[in-house]
Amino acid sequence: MNSRTIAGFAVGPLTTAAISVITVPAVAWAWPAEDVGRYNLMQVSVSFVVLVAALGLDQGYVREFHEVTDSSVLVRSAFAPGLLTVIAMAVPALLFAEPLALALFGKNDARLAWVLVATSAAALVARYLSLILRMQERALAFSVSQALPKLLFLAVLMTVGLLSTSHRFLPLAAALLISWLGAVAVTAWSTRDTWAPAVRHRMDPALTSRLLRYSFPLMLTGLAYWALTATGSLMLRSLSTLAELGVYSVAVSFAGAAVVVQTIFSVIWAPVVYRWAASNQDMAKVDRVADQMLALVAVLFCLVGTCSSLVDVVLPERYAMVKYAVLATIAVPLLYALSEVTGIGINLSRRTSWSVAATLAALGVSVILSLLLVPTLGARGAALASMLGYLAFFFARTEASRRTWRGMPRARLYMTTTALCALATAGVVWGPTSGHWYALPWGVATVVVLSIFRREWRTMAQTVRAVRTGA
Repeated sequence: MNSRTIAGFAVGPLTTAAISVITVPAVAWAWPAEDVGRYNLMQVSVSFVVLVAALGLDQGYVREFHEVTDSSVLVRSAFAPGLLTVIAMAVPALLFAEPLALALFGKNDARLAWVLVATSAAALVARYLSLILRMQERALAFSVSQALPKLLFLAVLMTVGLLSTSHRFLPLAAALLISWLGAVAVTAWSTRDTWAPAVRHRMDPALTSRLLRYSFPLMLTGLAYWALTATGSLMLRSLSTLAELGVYSVAVSFAGAAVVVQTIFSVIWAPVVYRWAASNQDMAKVDRVADQMLALVAVLFCLVGTCSSLVDVVLPERYAMVKYAVLATIAVPLLYALSEVTGIGINLSRRTSWSVAATLAALGVSVILSLLLVPTLGARGAALASMLGYLAFFFARTEASRRTWRGMPRARLYMTTTALCALATAGVVWGPTSGHWYALPWGVATVVVLSIFRREWRTMAQTVRAVRTGA
Protein backbone atom coordinates (compact mmCIF):
# COMPACT_ATOMS: atom_id res chain seq x y z
CA MET A 1 0.00 0.00 0.00
CA ASN A 2 1.74 3.17 -1.19
CA SER A 3 1.73 6.61 0.40
CA ARG A 4 -0.95 7.95 -1.96
CA THR A 5 -3.30 5.12 -1.01
CA ILE A 6 -2.66 5.62 2.70
CA ALA A 7 -3.28 9.35 2.34
CA GLY A 8 -6.48 8.64 0.45
CA PHE A 9 -7.76 6.38 3.20
CA ALA A 10 -6.92 9.07 5.76
CA VAL A 11 -8.97 11.76 4.01
CA GLY A 12 -12.31 10.27 5.05
CA PRO A 13 -11.75 10.08 8.81
CA LEU A 14 -10.01 13.46 8.87
CA THR A 15 -12.85 15.08 6.94
CA THR A 16 -15.43 13.38 9.15
CA ALA A 17 -13.69 14.67 12.27
CA ALA A 18 -13.55 18.19 10.85
CA ILE A 19 -17.27 18.12 10.04
CA SER A 20 -18.03 16.82 13.54
CA VAL A 21 -16.24 19.81 15.04
CA ILE A 22 -18.99 21.93 13.47
CA THR A 23 -21.90 19.50 13.81
CA VAL A 24 -21.63 18.63 17.50
CA PRO A 25 -21.80 22.22 18.81
CA ALA A 26 -24.55 23.03 16.29
CA VAL A 27 -26.74 20.20 17.55
CA ALA A 28 -25.89 20.97 21.19
CA TRP A 29 -26.95 24.62 20.85
CA ALA A 30 -30.04 24.06 18.66
CA TRP A 31 -31.62 20.99 20.25
CA PRO A 32 -32.38 20.17 23.91
CA ALA A 33 -30.08 17.71 25.65
CA GLU A 34 -32.97 15.22 25.75
CA ASP A 35 -33.18 15.17 21.94
CA VAL A 36 -29.41 14.81 21.68
CA GLY A 37 -29.84 11.73 23.89
CA ARG A 38 -32.59 10.40 21.61
CA TYR A 39 -30.32 10.92 18.61
CA ASN A 40 -27.67 8.82 20.35
CA LEU A 41 -30.23 6.04 20.83
CA MET A 42 -31.13 6.25 17.13
CA GLN A 43 -27.47 5.76 16.18
CA VAL A 44 -27.04 2.90 18.65
CA SER A 45 -30.16 1.19 17.25
CA VAL A 46 -29.03 1.58 13.64
CA SER A 47 -25.63 0.08 14.44
CA PHE A 48 -27.36 -2.88 16.13
CA VAL A 49 -29.54 -3.62 13.10
CA VAL A 50 -26.59 -3.35 10.70
CA LEU A 51 -24.53 -5.66 12.87
CA VAL A 52 -27.19 -8.37 13.17
CA ALA A 53 -28.36 -8.18 9.56
CA ALA A 54 -24.83 -8.41 8.16
CA LEU A 55 -24.37 -11.79 9.90
CA GLY A 56 -20.64 -11.06 10.07
CA LEU A 57 -20.42 -11.67 6.31
CA ASP A 58 -18.99 -8.19 5.75
CA GLN A 59 -15.90 -9.31 7.67
CA GLY A 60 -15.93 -12.59 5.79
CA TYR A 61 -15.82 -10.61 2.55
CA VAL A 62 -12.69 -8.80 3.74
CA ARG A 63 -11.04 -12.06 4.83
CA GLU A 64 -11.75 -13.92 1.57
CA PHE A 65 -11.19 -11.06 -0.88
CA HIS A 66 -7.65 -12.13 -1.77
CA GLU A 67 -8.56 -15.84 -1.82
CA VAL A 68 -11.56 -15.85 -4.21
CA THR A 69 -10.93 -15.20 -7.89
CA ASP A 70 -14.49 -14.26 -8.97
CA SER A 71 -15.32 -11.05 -7.12
CA SER A 72 -18.91 -10.95 -8.38
CA VAL A 73 -19.67 -14.35 -6.87
CA LEU A 74 -18.05 -13.25 -3.62
CA VAL A 75 -20.14 -10.07 -3.50
CA ARG A 76 -23.40 -11.96 -4.11
CA SER A 77 -22.55 -14.75 -1.65
CA ALA A 78 -21.45 -12.36 1.10
CA PHE A 79 -24.02 -9.58 0.80
CA ALA A 80 -27.32 -11.17 -0.30
CA PRO A 81 -28.05 -12.95 3.03
CA GLY A 82 -27.72 -9.66 4.92
CA LEU A 83 -30.18 -7.85 2.67
CA LEU A 84 -32.74 -10.62 3.21
CA THR A 85 -32.15 -10.49 6.95
CA VAL A 86 -32.74 -6.74 7.24
CA ILE A 87 -36.05 -7.14 5.38
CA ALA A 88 -37.08 -9.88 7.82
CA MET A 89 -36.16 -7.65 10.78
CA ALA A 90 -38.14 -4.72 9.37
CA VAL A 91 -41.50 -6.54 9.40
CA PRO A 92 -42.00 -6.87 13.19
CA ALA A 93 -40.45 -3.44 13.77
CA LEU A 94 -43.05 -1.80 11.53
CA LEU A 95 -45.93 -3.86 12.92
CA PHE A 96 -45.11 -2.59 16.42
CA ALA A 97 -43.88 0.85 15.39
CA GLU A 98 -45.48 2.91 18.16
CA PRO A 99 -44.40 0.67 21.10
CA LEU A 100 -40.89 0.54 19.63
CA ALA A 101 -40.67 4.32 19.35
CA LEU A 102 -41.96 4.74 22.90
CA ALA A 103 -39.51 2.24 24.35
CA LEU A 104 -36.48 3.70 22.58
CA PHE A 105 -37.18 7.41 22.38
CA GLY A 106 -39.89 8.07 24.95
CA LYS A 107 -42.24 9.28 22.17
CA ASN A 108 -45.36 7.49 20.95
CA ASP A 109 -44.67 8.40 17.31
CA ALA A 110 -44.69 5.58 14.73
CA ARG A 111 -42.83 7.78 12.25
CA LEU A 112 -39.69 7.46 14.36
CA ALA A 113 -39.77 3.67 13.97
CA TRP A 114 -40.21 4.03 10.20
CA VAL A 115 -37.21 6.35 10.06
CA LEU A 116 -35.20 3.90 12.16
CA VAL A 117 -35.97 0.98 9.81
CA ALA A 118 -35.20 2.96 6.65
CA THR A 119 -31.98 4.38 8.09
CA SER A 120 -30.80 0.92 9.15
CA ALA A 121 -31.40 -0.53 5.68
CA ALA A 122 -29.58 2.37 4.02
CA ALA A 123 -26.66 2.10 6.45
CA LEU A 124 -26.32 -1.63 5.74
CA VAL A 125 -26.22 -1.12 1.97
CA ALA A 126 -23.73 1.74 2.36
CA ARG A 127 -21.58 -0.53 4.54
CA TYR A 128 -21.50 -3.22 1.85
CA LEU A 129 -20.72 -0.82 -0.97
CA SER A 130 -17.96 0.95 0.93
CA LEU A 131 -16.28 -2.42 1.60
CA ILE A 132 -15.94 -2.92 -2.15
CA LEU A 133 -14.08 0.38 -2.39
CA ARG A 134 -11.93 -0.45 0.60
CA MET A 135 -10.78 -3.83 -0.64
CA GLN A 136 -10.14 -2.49 -4.14
CA GLU A 137 -7.91 0.12 -2.44
CA ARG A 138 -9.82 2.95 -4.09
CA ALA A 139 -8.81 5.05 -1.16
CA LEU A 140 -10.22 8.45 -2.09
CA ALA A 141 -13.58 7.03 -3.17
CA PHE A 142 -13.74 5.07 0.08
CA SER A 143 -13.02 8.23 2.06
CA VAL A 144 -15.81 10.04 0.25
CA SER A 145 -18.21 7.23 1.16
CA GLN A 146 -17.25 7.64 4.83
CA ALA A 147 -17.40 11.43 4.98
CA LEU A 148 -20.50 11.97 2.83
CA PRO A 149 -23.10 10.96 5.48
CA LYS A 150 -21.65 13.48 7.93
CA LEU A 151 -21.53 16.20 5.31
CA LEU A 152 -25.12 15.62 4.21
CA PHE A 153 -26.26 15.47 7.83
CA LEU A 154 -24.70 18.87 8.48
CA ALA A 155 -26.30 20.30 5.33
CA VAL A 156 -29.76 19.08 6.37
CA LEU A 157 -29.29 20.47 9.88
CA MET A 158 -28.40 23.88 8.46
CA THR A 159 -31.51 23.75 6.26
CA VAL A 160 -33.70 22.86 9.23
CA GLY A 161 -32.13 25.67 11.23
CA LEU A 162 -32.94 28.19 8.50
CA LEU A 163 -36.49 27.02 7.85
CA SER A 164 -37.71 26.23 11.36
CA THR A 165 -37.60 27.86 14.75
CA SER A 166 -39.12 24.86 16.52
CA HIS A 167 -36.50 22.15 16.59
CA ARG A 168 -37.91 18.72 17.36
CA PHE A 169 -36.40 15.25 17.31
CA LEU A 170 -38.14 14.00 14.14
CA PRO A 171 -36.23 16.40 11.81
CA LEU A 172 -33.00 15.37 13.55
CA ALA A 173 -33.78 11.69 12.89
CA ALA A 174 -34.83 12.44 9.30
CA ALA A 175 -31.51 14.22 8.71
CA LEU A 176 -29.72 10.99 9.61
CA LEU A 177 -31.85 9.03 7.13
CA ILE A 178 -31.20 11.51 4.32
CA SER A 179 -27.47 11.40 4.96
CA TRP A 180 -27.35 7.61 4.59
CA LEU A 181 -29.54 7.60 1.48
CA GLY A 182 -27.17 10.09 -0.12
CA ALA A 183 -24.19 7.91 0.75
CA VAL A 184 -25.89 4.88 -0.82
CA ALA A 185 -26.61 6.75 -4.06
CA VAL A 186 -23.06 8.03 -4.51
CA THR A 187 -21.33 4.79 -3.47
CA ALA A 188 -23.64 2.65 -5.61
CA TRP A 189 -22.64 4.69 -8.65
CA SER A 190 -18.93 4.36 -7.79
CA THR A 191 -19.13 0.57 -7.44
CA ARG A 192 -21.63 -0.24 -10.19
CA ASP A 193 -19.03 -2.22 -12.16
CA THR A 194 -18.74 -4.66 -9.24
CA TRP A 195 -22.22 -5.04 -7.77
CA ALA A 196 -24.16 -4.92 -11.08
CA PRO A 197 -22.58 -8.19 -12.37
CA ALA A 198 -23.10 -9.69 -8.91
CA VAL A 199 -26.85 -9.13 -9.21
CA ARG A 200 -26.90 -11.41 -12.23
CA HIS A 201 -24.84 -14.14 -10.54
CA ARG A 202 -26.21 -16.88 -8.32
CA MET A 203 -24.94 -17.39 -4.82
CA ASP A 204 -22.26 -20.04 -4.40
CA PRO A 205 -23.64 -22.25 -1.57
CA ALA A 206 -20.21 -23.68 -0.74
CA LEU A 207 -18.65 -20.22 -0.58
CA THR A 208 -21.53 -18.84 1.49
CA SER A 209 -21.22 -21.77 3.89
CA ARG A 210 -17.49 -21.16 4.26
CA LEU A 211 -18.08 -17.46 4.83
CA LEU A 212 -20.70 -18.18 7.47
CA ARG A 213 -18.47 -20.62 9.33
CA TYR A 214 -15.82 -17.92 9.59
CA SER A 215 -18.17 -14.97 10.04
CA PHE A 216 -20.89 -16.18 12.41
CA PRO A 217 -18.60 -16.21 15.47
CA LEU A 218 -17.52 -12.72 14.42
CA MET A 219 -21.16 -11.63 14.42
CA LEU A 220 -21.49 -12.94 17.96
CA THR A 221 -18.33 -11.05 18.83
CA GLY A 222 -19.81 -8.01 17.15
CA LEU A 223 -22.99 -8.30 19.20
CA ALA A 224 -20.98 -8.49 22.39
CA TYR A 225 -18.86 -5.58 21.16
CA TRP A 226 -22.00 -3.59 20.31
CA ALA A 227 -23.33 -4.27 23.81
CA LEU A 228 -19.99 -3.14 25.23
CA THR A 229 -20.15 0.07 23.20
CA ALA A 230 -23.84 0.70 23.85
CA THR A 231 -23.79 -0.08 27.58
CA GLY A 232 -23.29 3.56 28.54
CA SER A 233 -26.23 4.76 26.45
CA LEU A 234 -28.57 1.97 27.51
CA MET A 235 -27.71 2.30 31.19
CA LEU A 236 -28.25 6.05 31.11
CA ARG A 237 -31.59 5.50 29.36
CA SER A 238 -32.74 3.12 32.11
CA LEU A 239 -30.96 4.43 35.23
CA SER A 240 -30.64 8.17 34.60
CA THR A 241 -32.21 10.85 32.40
CA LEU A 242 -32.27 11.70 28.71
CA ALA A 243 -30.48 14.94 29.61
CA GLU A 244 -27.56 12.98 31.10
CA LEU A 245 -27.60 10.79 28.01
CA GLY A 246 -27.31 13.95 25.95
CA VAL A 247 -24.21 15.01 27.90
CA TYR A 248 -22.71 11.57 27.40
CA SER A 249 -23.49 11.66 23.66
CA VAL A 250 -21.71 14.98 23.21
CA ALA A 251 -18.69 13.70 25.16
CA VAL A 252 -18.51 10.63 22.92
CA SER A 253 -18.76 12.83 19.84
CA PHE A 254 -15.84 14.96 21.02
CA ALA A 255 -13.68 11.84 21.14
CA GLY A 256 -13.53 12.23 17.35
CA ALA A 257 -9.76 12.79 17.31
CA ALA A 258 -9.26 9.26 18.59
CA VAL A 259 -11.92 7.85 16.26
CA VAL A 260 -9.85 9.22 13.36
CA VAL A 261 -6.87 7.16 14.52
CA GLN A 262 -9.02 4.07 15.04
CA THR A 263 -10.76 4.35 11.67
CA ILE A 264 -7.67 5.03 9.58
CA PHE A 265 -5.70 2.28 11.26
CA SER A 266 -8.52 -0.30 11.15
CA VAL A 267 -9.07 0.30 7.44
CA ILE A 268 -5.38 -0.05 6.58
CA TRP A 269 -4.23 -2.64 9.11
CA ALA A 270 -6.30 -5.75 8.34
CA PRO A 271 -5.54 -5.96 4.58
CA VAL A 272 -1.85 -5.25 5.22
CA VAL A 273 -1.34 -7.87 7.93
CA TYR A 274 -3.31 -10.49 5.97
CA ARG A 275 -1.00 -9.82 3.01
CA TRP A 276 2.02 -10.25 5.28
CA ALA A 277 0.70 -13.59 6.45
CA ALA A 278 -0.14 -14.75 2.92
CA SER A 279 3.40 -13.97 1.73
CA ASN A 280 5.04 -15.65 4.76
CA GLN A 281 6.75 -12.49 6.01
CA ASP A 282 8.36 -12.20 9.44
CA MET A 283 5.41 -11.48 11.71
CA ALA A 284 7.68 -10.07 14.43
CA LYS A 285 7.06 -6.75 12.70
CA VAL A 286 3.63 -6.79 14.41
CA ASP A 287 5.46 -6.19 17.71
CA ARG A 288 7.09 -3.06 16.30
CA VAL A 289 3.73 -1.79 15.04
CA ALA A 290 2.29 -2.40 18.53
CA ASP A 291 5.03 -0.28 20.13
CA GLN A 292 4.45 2.56 17.69
CA MET A 293 0.68 2.41 18.13
CA LEU A 294 1.13 2.49 21.91
CA ALA A 295 3.21 5.65 21.59
CA LEU A 296 0.56 7.31 19.42
CA VAL A 297 -2.27 6.24 21.72
CA ALA A 298 -0.45 7.53 24.80
CA VAL A 299 0.35 10.96 23.38
CA LEU A 300 -3.19 11.47 22.04
CA PHE A 301 -4.59 10.43 25.41
CA CYS A 302 -2.40 13.02 27.16
CA LEU A 303 -3.06 15.85 24.71
CA VAL A 304 -6.83 15.44 24.98
CA GLY A 305 -6.60 15.36 28.76
CA THR A 306 -4.56 18.57 28.73
CA CYS A 307 -6.90 20.42 26.36
CA SER A 308 -10.30 18.99 27.36
CA SER A 309 -11.45 22.19 29.08
CA LEU A 310 -11.54 23.91 25.67
CA VAL A 311 -14.88 22.21 24.91
CA ASP A 312 -16.50 24.77 27.25
CA VAL A 313 -15.77 27.42 24.62
CA VAL A 314 -18.09 25.84 22.05
CA LEU A 315 -20.82 24.27 24.22
CA PRO A 316 -23.74 25.71 26.22
CA GLU A 317 -23.53 25.79 30.01
CA ARG A 318 -25.74 22.71 30.34
CA TYR A 319 -22.87 20.61 28.95
CA ALA A 320 -20.32 21.70 31.59
CA MET A 321 -19.65 18.07 32.60
CA VAL A 322 -18.56 17.10 29.08
CA LYS A 323 -14.96 18.17 29.65
CA TYR A 324 -14.61 15.59 32.44
CA ALA A 325 -16.43 12.75 30.66
CA VAL A 326 -14.37 13.22 27.50
CA LEU A 327 -11.27 12.13 29.42
CA ALA A 328 -12.78 8.64 29.54
CA THR A 329 -14.56 8.56 26.17
CA ILE A 330 -11.29 9.29 24.39
CA ALA A 331 -9.96 5.98 25.73
CA VAL A 332 -12.54 3.84 23.96
CA PRO A 333 -11.41 4.23 20.32
CA LEU A 334 -7.75 4.46 21.36
CA LEU A 335 -7.81 1.18 23.29
CA TYR A 336 -9.76 -0.45 20.47
CA ALA A 337 -7.19 0.67 17.89
CA LEU A 338 -4.38 -0.68 20.04
CA SER A 339 -6.19 -4.00 20.48
CA GLU A 340 -6.47 -4.27 16.68
CA VAL A 341 -2.69 -4.74 16.66
CA THR A 342 -2.23 -6.85 19.77
CA GLY A 343 -5.27 -9.04 19.04
CA ILE A 344 -4.68 -9.65 15.33
CA GLY A 345 -3.59 -13.22 16.00
CA ILE A 346 -7.20 -14.22 16.71
CA ASN A 347 -8.19 -13.49 13.11
CA LEU A 348 -4.97 -14.79 11.58
CA SER A 349 -5.47 -18.13 13.34
CA ARG A 350 -9.21 -18.07 12.50
CA ARG A 351 -9.97 -18.78 16.19
CA THR A 352 -12.67 -16.13 16.27
CA SER A 353 -14.53 -17.71 19.19
CA TRP A 354 -11.79 -16.25 21.40
CA SER A 355 -12.96 -12.79 20.39
CA VAL A 356 -16.40 -13.62 21.75
CA ALA A 357 -14.92 -14.62 25.11
CA ALA A 358 -12.73 -11.50 25.30
CA THR A 359 -15.62 -9.19 24.48
CA LEU A 360 -18.04 -10.88 26.90
CA ALA A 361 -15.51 -10.55 29.70
CA ALA A 362 -15.16 -6.84 28.98
CA LEU A 363 -18.94 -6.47 28.72
CA GLY A 364 -19.34 -7.94 32.18
CA VAL A 365 -16.89 -5.40 33.60
CA SER A 366 -18.70 -2.52 31.86
CA VAL A 367 -22.19 -3.59 32.96
CA ILE A 368 -21.22 -4.10 36.60
CA LEU A 369 -19.41 -0.75 36.77
CA SER A 370 -22.29 1.01 35.01
CA LEU A 371 -24.76 -0.30 37.58
CA LEU A 372 -22.51 1.07 40.33
CA LEU A 373 -21.50 4.40 38.80
CA VAL A 374 -24.34 5.67 36.59
CA PRO A 375 -26.88 6.30 39.39
CA THR A 376 -24.43 8.62 41.22
CA LEU A 377 -22.19 10.06 38.48
CA GLY A 378 -24.60 10.06 35.52
CA ALA A 379 -22.82 10.69 32.21
CA ARG A 380 -19.41 10.68 33.86
CA GLY A 381 -20.14 7.29 35.42
CA ALA A 382 -21.18 5.84 32.07
CA ALA A 383 -18.02 7.17 30.42
CA LEU A 384 -15.83 5.77 33.20
CA ALA A 385 -17.47 2.33 33.07
CA SER A 386 -17.05 2.24 29.31
CA MET A 387 -13.36 3.14 29.53
CA LEU A 388 -12.60 0.46 32.12
CA GLY A 389 -14.60 -2.08 30.13
CA TYR A 390 -12.45 -1.34 27.09
CA LEU A 391 -9.30 -1.63 29.17
CA ALA A 392 -10.45 -5.14 30.10
CA PHE A 393 -11.25 -5.73 26.41
CA PHE A 394 -7.72 -4.75 25.42
CA PHE A 395 -6.18 -7.05 28.04
CA ALA A 396 -8.42 -9.99 27.14
CA ARG A 397 -7.96 -9.61 23.38
CA THR A 398 -4.18 -9.38 23.73
CA GLU A 399 -4.01 -12.49 25.91
CA ALA A 400 -6.31 -14.40 23.54
CA SER A 401 -4.05 -13.53 20.60
CA ARG A 402 -1.02 -14.74 22.56
CA ARG A 403 -2.68 -18.10 23.19
CA THR A 404 -4.01 -18.66 19.68
CA TRP A 405 -1.12 -17.29 17.61
CA ARG A 406 2.16 -16.03 19.07
CA GLY A 407 3.33 -14.06 22.07
CA MET A 408 4.51 -10.47 22.14
CA PRO A 409 6.15 -8.26 24.80
CA ARG A 410 3.29 -7.00 26.95
CA ALA A 411 4.73 -5.37 30.08
CA ARG A 412 5.02 -1.86 28.65
CA LEU A 413 1.67 -2.19 26.88
CA TYR A 414 -0.13 -3.06 30.10
CA MET A 415 1.67 -0.61 32.39
CA THR A 416 1.18 2.36 30.05
CA THR A 417 -2.52 1.77 29.37
CA THR A 418 -3.24 1.12 33.05
CA ALA A 419 -1.49 4.34 34.11
CA LEU A 420 -3.35 6.41 31.53
CA CYS A 421 -6.72 4.97 32.52
CA ALA A 422 -5.97 5.53 36.22
CA LEU A 423 -5.19 9.19 35.49
CA ALA A 424 -8.39 9.51 33.46
CA THR A 425 -10.40 7.94 36.29
CA ALA A 426 -9.07 10.54 38.72
CA GLY A 427 -10.05 13.32 36.31
CA VAL A 428 -13.57 11.97 35.80
CA VAL A 429 -14.27 11.48 39.51
CA TRP A 430 -12.52 14.49 41.08
CA GLY A 431 -12.30 16.87 38.14
CA PRO A 432 -15.46 18.88 39.02
CA THR A 433 -14.06 19.67 42.48
CA SER A 434 -10.50 20.50 41.36
CA GLY A 435 -11.13 23.49 39.11
CA HIS A 436 -8.75 23.55 36.15
CA TRP A 437 -6.00 21.81 38.11
CA TYR A 438 -7.18 18.44 36.78
CA ALA A 439 -5.43 19.25 33.47
CA LEU A 440 -1.99 19.73 35.09
CA PRO A 441 -1.16 16.01 35.52
CA TRP A 442 -1.94 15.49 31.84
CA GLY A 443 0.57 18.14 30.86
CA VAL A 444 3.23 16.36 32.91
CA ALA A 445 2.18 13.01 31.41
CA THR A 446 2.59 14.43 27.90
CA VAL A 447 6.23 15.32 28.59
CA VAL A 448 6.86 11.85 30.06
CA VAL A 449 5.28 10.08 27.09
CA LEU A 450 7.27 12.10 24.57
CA SER A 451 10.43 11.13 26.45
CA ILE A 452 9.95 7.40 27.03
CA PHE A 453 8.82 6.71 23.45
CA ARG A 454 11.77 8.50 21.80
CA ARG A 455 12.77 5.42 19.80
CA GLU A 456 9.25 4.98 18.42
CA TRP A 457 9.02 8.64 17.39
CA ARG A 458 12.32 8.33 15.49
CA THR A 459 11.18 5.12 13.78
CA MET A 460 7.86 6.65 12.74
CA ALA A 461 9.60 9.77 11.43
CA GLN A 462 11.99 7.62 9.38
CA THR A 463 9.06 5.63 7.99
CA VAL A 464 7.23 8.79 6.98
CA ARG A 465 10.33 10.14 5.25
CA ALA A 466 10.85 6.84 3.44
CA VAL A 467 7.24 6.80 2.25
CA ARG A 468 7.43 10.39 1.05
CA THR A 469 10.65 9.80 -0.88
CA GLY A 470 9.52 6.43 -2.22
CA ALA A 471 12.45 4.63 -0.60
